[in-house]
Amino acid sequence: MSSLSLRRTRQRLKPVIAASVILATITVFFSREPNLLSPTLKPNSSTCYVDAELLKSLGYNSSAEYRRWEIAVRRSKSHHGVSDTLDVPVPKFELLDLDTDDDRIYLPETQCVPTATIQAPAAKARADASHMVFGVSTSLERLSDSLGPFAHWAGGTGARIFAMVDVVPEKEKLKVLNRAQELDIKLTIIESKEEWLDRYFRLTKVLWENRDAHTQWAVIIDDDTFFPSMSNLVERLATYDATKPYYIGAPTENWGQMNIFSFMAYGGAGIFLSVPLLQQMNEVYDICYAFKDHGDKRISQCIYQHTTTKLTWERGLFQVDFGGDVTGFFESGRPLPLSIHHWKSWYDVDVVALGRAAAICGDDCQLQRWRISDRWYFINGFSLVQYSSPMNDMIGMEQTWDPSDWARDQGYAFSLGPLRPKDEKKVSFRMKSAVLEGQRLRQIYVHEPDSGSPRILEVVWTVADE
Repeated sequence: MSSLSLRRTRQRLKPVIAASVILATITVFFSREPNLLSPTLKPNSSTCYVDAELLKSLGYNSSAEYRRWEIAVRRSKSHHGVSDTLDVPVPKFELLDLDTDDDRIYLPETQCVPTATIQAPAAKARADASHMVFGVSTSLERLSDSLGPFAHWAGGTGARIFAMVDVVPEKEKLKVLNRAQELDIKLTIIESKEEWLDRYFRLTKVLWENRDAHTQWAVIIDDDTFFPSMSNLVERLATYDATKPYYIGAPTENWGQMNIFSFMAYGGAGIFLSVPLLQQMNEVYDICYAFKDHGDKRISQCIYQHTTTKLTWERGLFQVDFGGDVTGFFESGRPLPLSIHHWKSWYDVDVVALGRAAAICGDDCQLQRWRISDRWYFINGFSLVQYSSPMNDMIGMEQTWDPSDWARDQGYAFSLGPLRPKDEKKVSFRMKSAVLEGQRLRQIYVHEPDSGSPRILEVVWTVADE
């Protein structure tokens, strides 16, 4: 294995009066292919560097195998979709020494020219969701933790959120309200001594009483409900006639669980009630409040027993009632979900980091799947995947998640099919970080093998001159 020479420079925190700088030559890269990288001394203003401080903050303090893609994004009003292939090379990694006091390891500019250029839609204003009111029953602590994800879809849209929580100290409540204001979220906190399930159903009355002349939809969510694109959600709801009674949502993906708990809108995917239906529910509120069942089931009972409205299954909404390895769901290459759920409980996905790609290449760029080669696929904001053999089934969703005794013979095919078996030998680089710097986005994807150094792919997205 050949070695390459690296000259490093430390960032200066105060003016340097000295007339000369001593350069130390340190070997940090061991190339699998000679001359792939040639790190060098660069001024502090250069953007062509490895962020050693960031990598060390992720727990990589000694050495790692590293490769970088630079992708230019050309935005246009005439954009009509993206290719399903990405013209970047299969990554070939080199050993990077992170045992250094330097915050940055500079690279020559030749290593930071665009590897590929993609087309994207022109930047557009935030969606207008002022005709939607949202309700959530939670704790103040969980509400605070959810503000970042809420900001992705609700911030600056005019949507109003009403959160019902336990009785809490005024000082703590004000902290959350001030943080929401900083994120441009229209949040109202309502304290209640009711049990959680009673508070959940009371949201139907709260949303009814807080509607205004523009309100068309009342939406009940969980604190871990996430809408990747408010624009897509608003556009999809616009296909329904909100002047008529509508009960829109999605059942669980688990066939057996649905048969046990009913065909209804599960709260984590979002329960969408048109104002006419909300009015009908308000007229029988006291009767329905007496039902003692799960919050979302209580809503369905009220609708089914006192109105003629039935569930409209909106296929873009997902309860995500499966856990463990959910990579198959996110790597499916299917259209961007309207909603996802359980991202901080049944499985762990940083939805805020995932969503940062939208600022660079548009909402539908999130989870966009590109083919790199017959075995390598890149899923923006989630992973880079190397399958154990050529992947020819572009339609089937890989069933990677934990099995369920409730799923029975129908399994998950009725909701997520077609499905394909899990590739037990696939290698997945999961995204660990996404840092947005104006019109530049740095993503870090990492594969941690059972032995040896971690492999890191850094993907740097830059908006080209428009």
